[in-house]
Formats: sequence, C-alpha cells, structure tokens
Amino acid sequence: MQFVQSKLSLSICAALFPVFAFAENENTQVEVTFNTIVVEAKKTDAIGQTTYSKEDLEKTPNSSKNITDFLKVNPNVQFDHSVRSGLNQGELSASDISINGSQPYENKILINGMSINNNINPIGAKESNDPNSLMGSSQTVAVNTDLLCSITVLDSNVRAEYGEFTGGVVSAETCKPATAVGKIHGSISYDYTSDHWSKINFSSPEEQSNFEESTTESNQPFFTKQGISANIYGNLSEQLGFNAFGSFRNSDIPLKTTLKDPTAFEQNRTASNAGLELFYTPNDKTALKIGTQFFENDGKYFKANIKDSESTHRSDSQSIYTQLDNHFDQFQLTQQLNYQNQTAERNAALHSYNWAKSAAKDWSTLNGLQQQGHLGDLKQQEEKIEYSIKTLFKPITTVFGLHNFKIGAGYGHYNASSERANNTYVYSSRTDTTSCVNGTEELIACNDSSTKNNTFGQRMTYLAHEIDVSQDRVHLFAEDNVQFNNYLSTTLGLRADYDSLTKDMNLAPRSSFSYRPFGDQRLHILTGWNRYYGLNSFSNELLDRVDQYQIRENRQKDSAGLWTNNWTEDQTYAGPTATYRSDLKTPHSDEIVLGLNGEYQNLNWGLKWVNRNNKDQLKQTILEKNSEITGNISQNTKSYDNSGRSASDIYTFNIKNIEALQFKNSQHYFSLAADYSQSARNFETYAASIINGTAQAMYDGKLIDAEDVPSSNYNIPWTVRATWNIGFNNFPLQISNFLSYKSTYDVMKKISYLHKDSYKDESGNAYDTYVPFENKSAFSWDIRTAYKLPIAKQYEGVLGLTINNLTNKNNTITATNGTSSPEIGRQFIADVTFKF
Repeated sequence: MQFVQSKLSLSICAALFPVFAFAENENTQVEVTFNTIVVEAKKTDAIGQTTYSKEDLEKTPNSSKNITDFLKVNPNVQFDHSVRSGLNQGELSASDISINGSQPYENKILINGMSINNNINPIGAKESNDPNSLMGSSQTVAVNTDLLCSITVLDSNVRAEYGEFTGGVVSAETCKPATAVGKIHGSISYDYTSDHWSKINFSSPEEQSNFEESTTESNQPFFTKQGISANIYGNLSEQLGFNAFGSFRNSDIPLKTTLKDPTAFEQNRTASNAGLELFYTPNDKTALKIGTQFFENDGKYFKANIKDSESTHRSDSQSIYTQLDNHFDQFQLTQQLNYQNQTAERNAALHSYNWAKSAAKDWSTLNGLQQQGHLGDLKQQEEKIEYSIKTLFKPITTVFGLHNFKIGAGYGHYNASSERANNTYVYSSRTDTTSCVNGTEELIACNDSSTKNNTFGQRMTYLAHEIDVSQDRVHLFAEDNVQFNNYLSTTLGLRADYDSLTKDMNLAPRSSFSYRPFGDQRLHILTGWNRYYGLNSFSNELLDRVDQYQIRENRQKDSAGLWTNNWTEDQTYAGPTATYRSDLKTPHSDEIVLGLNGEYQNLNWGLKWVNRNNKDQLKQTILEKNSEITGNISQNTKSYDNSGRSASDIYTFNIKNIEALQFKNSQHYFSLAADYSQSARNFETYAASIINGTAQAMYDGKLIDAEDVPSSNYNIPWTVRATWNIGFNNFPLQISNFLSYKSTYDVMKKISYLHKDSYKDESGNAYDTYVPFENKSAFSWDIRTAYKLPIAKQYEGVLGLTINNLTNKNNTITATNGTSSPEIGRQFIADVTFKF
C-alpha cells in the first residue's frame, strides 16, 4: 500500500511546518476573544491522581479521539500489544487498557459519574459469528474527547468514595458554560484520514500483497475514516445554563470476498455521541444539574466465504442523571440519581448451513463446503438505577489536628438480560436423500438439485430464551483527612460493599500518610495501604446461564427409512457445564504505595512504587475428560473458581517544567515519564478456556511456580514517554509532540502438560511449558499542529494536523505463535474546527 501525497496533505504541511521562520515575527495579530466553558483551575496532581484539562485534551495527538487512546500519556497505563496494529486501522472502538497490571475489565470508566463499563460481556467474542457471545470490549462505547472538559485518572491511593474495581478509575466530565447571559458559543470540528494517508512497513512484498488481498474482518487494507463533532453552550439567564454536544464518526472498510457474487463487501463502523445538560443555580448555595446522554457504536461485518453472512452489531448506553449540590453552614451535601440502559445486540440470518457443493450450491470460488447463513439475532441488556449521597463536613479542629470528614452511601438496582427470540440451527453431518419431499412433507434444510450429501442428519440448536439476572448493591464509606500541621497529614477511610448475588459484605480499608519535611512543596513523601474489591460475578452469572441453552439434535427417519422433519435431542451430548459465579468470592486487590514528589526551581518531579497483590480472581478451567461428571467420555467439564492470582510491581518516574521555558518568542513545556513494570499472572482472562494447569511450569529453562510466569499482555517492562509542547507569542501556531519508547518484551506460547511437546522431568512428570517469543523494542513520535485562523471578532478557525509515527519507524507486534505483523507507519489525520 503506497502513501498518497494528496494536495490537501501537502498544503496543510506547507502551511504548518515553516515554524521557526516565524518565531521572531512581530506581526500584529487579530485578537479573538471567546467566552469559554468552565474548566477547573490547574492543580498540582496528587500522587496516584492525574487530571487532564481541556487544553491537554485538545493539544495531545489522539487520532482515535477516544478516552483510552488519549491515556497513552499516562505512565501507569499500558495497552493491549495490538493497539497500534497497522492491519486494522479502520476500527473505531475504544482500546482496552491496563492500570497497574490489572485486566481491562477490572477498571472503572465513568462519564459524569456513570459507568460505561461493559459489565455483561467485557471480554467479547473475537469473531462476528460466535453463537452465544457478542463482540465487545471492556467499554460499552467509545466517547469522543472533543466533548469532554477533563479526565482524571486514579491509579493508586484511591479514596474510599470509589469502589467496584481492582485496577484503576478513569473519570471524565463534560463542560459547564461560563458565558455572558444571552450569549451562545460553541464549536464544530471535522477530521479525516484514510489508507491513502497511512503507511505500513511490511517485511516483504509478498506480505504486503497478501494483506491487500485480505478477505478477513481483522485485516483492513482499505479504509476511510472521518468524523464530525459539535458543542454549543451558553447561559440563558443568571440561573439557567446549558451545554449540548454531539458527534458522529464513520469508517468504511471495503474487503474482498471468495464468493462469485458479490466479489467485494463494504464493512462499516460508526460511533455516535449526543447529550444535553441543564445547569440551574437559584442561589450561591444550591446547584442543580440535569442531563441526558446517548452513546452508540455500530458495526457491519461479513464472512468472506459464507453466503448471507452479513451481520450488524450495535452497543449503546442511554442515561438520564441529576446531581444536586447544597451548601449548608456546617457541611456540603451532594446527591446524584442515575438511570442507565446499556444494550448490545446482533442482527443476522437465523440459521447456518454447511452444504456440499452442487449445481445449486456453488457460490464460493473455493472448493469444498458451500457455507451459508449466520447464527441469528442475539440481544443482551443491562438496566440500572443508582442513587448516591455524600457529605463533606466543615473542617473541625481537635487536639489531634484539623479534620475533614466525608461520609457517603449508595444503592443500585441492576437487571441484566439475554434474549434470543427464535431457535437458531447450525446444520451439519451431511447425508443423502433421493427426494426433498416425503409424502406431503417438504424437508427443511434440503438441496433438491442433488441427491448426494444434499440434506443434514444433525444440527446444533441454540434455544430461544429470555434470561434475567437481578442484583442489588449497597455501599457505605467514611473518610477522615487529618492535617496535623504543615508537615504531617493522613487520610483514613473504610468502604463497605454488599451485593445480593454473592451475598458478601466486603470491607475495604483505605489509608495514606503524607509527610512534608520542609512544610511546603519542595518535598512530599507519601505512603499508603489499600484494598479494592472488584465486580465480575454479575455479568458472568448471566453468560453461564446462556451457555446452558444449547443442545444437539438428530434427524429422524420414518418407518420406511425416509428422512423426516422430526428431530430428537442427542442424549450423548452433555453440553457446557459451569459453576455459577454467585457461589464464589469477590476478587480483591491489596495495594502498597510509596511515593516521593516535589518541586525544585521550575521543575516538578515524582517517583512512585506501586505493589499490587490480586487474590480470589475468577478463573475458568476446562477439566480433564471425566465421563462420571459429564456422562460423555468426549465432553470436557467447564468450571470456575477463585484460584486466579496475579501480582505487579510498577515503578514510575516523571518530571516536567512548571512555567513555560522562553526561547526567543516561543514558549516550551516539557515532560518525561518512565515506568518499569513486572507482572505475573496464572491465567489470561476469566473467560480463557484452558486445561487446568500444573502447580509448577517450565519457563526460561527453569521450573517455577505457575503464578510467577510473566503475564503475556499488558506487561512491557520499560516504557518512556515524553511530551514537548510549543507555543508562539506572535504566531497562532501550536505544536505538540508525543514520543514513546517501549522496550523488548516476551509473548508467551503455552504448551499444556497434556501435549507431547511439554517438558517432562527425569521421573516422567509433565509440566505446563511456556515458550517466550521476543518482541523488539519500539519507538514512535506522534505530533499534532494547530494553526488558528482569526476570522472576525468572536469567530475563529483552527486547522489541525496529526501525524502518527512521524519518522515512519518499522515497529512490529509478535503473536503467540512467533509470527510478526507491522504496527502503523506514518499516518496523517487532518482536522478543521470552527469556533464561535
């Protein structure tokens, strides 16, 4: 695939890159003034908490325009190894992230206080035609960062107010207007990129040719991606303001097929966001916010070698929320009430057939089976109503110091459902019949143009069902922040969580101790010990029950030996078996934090160590074949337990300048963040179907405890991230650079102890064996430039250009079988914004 130097890209580059020639230019500029939306004053980030402002969101290179892609700047966040793959650049879904060694589904992602976590199906199917599972990720939807005012990442020392996670918390907020009464302001943005603007560095012409002839959903040689977003806000009176926002992103992904007709099919992905917020402040002691928001991701998929395999997948989040703040003489009271409905569904052909090739069944260019159809409609939904209340008391002085008490509580009712409206049949075991009519009865699933292998004797049946699982959750928390003097402070908290499925009452202590030896910002020493409880049992209990709605059926013959439309259940098929998650404990994580940060002259620096010890994590295993359990010697038994363990040590260092560094007529901000991570886990995800392994495993030539085998994903040992932001006094151009380095890391291939190639000791005992494949280190330089065009008073245009991998570095991704594929090469994304 060749990069096309279009007139648009060349003109934008020509306009934006002659920077330093203008650095000393003293030309008078037209001043454009806007009434802005409210953004909190810049704060010094606490250890374990980082807040990114509207300015940070706008200037950071973020080609996907979603929250998790932006978080590449945070040293405590790691991404799936394939996140920068050059093979599927047409996707719009949010990337999975790990915070401090966690699994993606162990984080909590909040928008205006409401979770967008995919609690029903956080792992998601890898293919569009999975029988019981929908495609998805740890986040239900992708939220456009153009619509946000701030993102806060809580990676450690998280206060007792937050629960239901064992990774970290990401909290995003939309904006509140601060405009003159009667003045309406806003912005409209458009962005564009395509495969013509993207380069991929293949290892050989053959690899490139194979990619460009792709017929699979995951390989996308051609795509066109574009989006539009809008924001409008204002104060209608002294008491009433509003903020309305919306965005639509679209990606067209044409692929070839192996069918005779059609020979090509256009996949499609869309992401839609919309919302409206009203702000009512009748006086300086009362503030009310009422909002509604809608987020949706859609995808159109197909299978290249299967006729009628088109399917549409949709996931959305719809919500209404209200927040009331009251300031009293002795305390501040905050209440929030949320209603939210999250849906994931698939629309597709009802049945699937594996026909023998014949004159009438001859649509594929491939020899052999002629496949047709899909696995039917499937819908999963979570509906919830939540209420929370918290009180922050006026500081109280005692002999022990100044106390800031906060207490809170919350209740939520959650209902999850899975629905298949009709039975879905997957026909197999082809057999012969001389006629597709038996008397007056016409046989279903029969090919009347042939008499050889023209019908089916067996089918897998996915039964129609409507399953509901309900859960009530209650939490309480109390916290006391004590300031003893200018040197010493502590925060002690306790959180209690109860849910009706596990019936566990989980107590999570939170604590941190802070010491400032000089009584100011020059040096700050902090330590903490915390426990976090997760939330996995709800969604998985639902999926376990869905798996029970499948049987195998055999076609019956009549007394004359002719096939009929009568089917009977195959009693030798045991089907999947499982232990419901409500019988299990709630996963939890114990954390130790030690951090130093301070200021020296114009530098702010920090050093932190986070230790996470995750216990009672849910783990799925496939037990060895046991006919006494299943009644079928060929059937495995699926089981769940709390044997999952993982541990992580994360060391981070960061440094940045506080005030801009002046160079002639330009200002410069620099930051550097480095992290070293070690993570080990005795399982991949809670849904990974693996044979129950051995207590010890062979790794790197040694027998070690299975729990000490390094994680295969989200475990890059070293990363270094740097930013360099440049502004000019007399030239309306801003340049933002993001540079990242990832060290080499091992990708693990597991060989079960049951396999003949597994390691065996002198006594013949077999062990699970892990074969590491080294992935090479990677460097990437992303850059964003924004050129402001004053149009008139109160009107402004902005031309933007983002370039990923500016140097076109040849970075690769290694799979568990040792094969490598390219990351994205140099990629251009252009955008234009109009502000009023």
